[in-house]
Amino acid sequence: MDNTWTIALLAEELLKIFPTMGRLIALRLRESGEEETTFMHIGVLHQLQEQCITASELAKKRRVSLQSASVLIQSMVERGWIVREPSPKDRRQFLLQVTPAGLERAEAAKKQIAQYLEQFLAGLSAEEIEAGHRFLPALSRILINQMAADNLKTERQATAEEEKTPL
Repeated sequence: MDNTWTIALLAEELLKIFPTMGRLIALRLRESGEEETTFMHIGVLHQLQEQCITASELAKKRRVSLQSASVLIQSMVERGWIVREPSPKDRRQFLLQVTPAGLERAEAAKKQIAQYLEQFLAGLSAEEIEAGHRFLPALSRILINQMAADNLKTERQATAEEEKTPL
């Protein structure tokens, strides 16, 4: 049997791993009593730490419908994790801001997930850890580059649509 890894084989193996890892982490969050915290919540909280944005901007960045983003935002407002502040640029818009409770929740969830990952990654050999050390930064780089390219494409499409819309 050939042990040569190809890009196609690597892609297939990643597709097998990602859902399992997501389910294990979600299960761990629920077992710890944090069933109300999801990956989406954590991602939004970290994103809003970097920059306050509107609900429509969040929907675009997360690639979800405005309705889905609104439901998510409302649940996070009700939990006290984010607040809506009037935009200084446009009184009709509201900027989403992380609260101290939201920051605390995001950091606690991140720490909890990292500790959980650390526990089951402890089963790796030194060689496997070294392979991860080489692979993961490269994977991160290409994912970041792809996200940047996708965001640029989305922005160009939005601009093109705006230019088609009559005033």
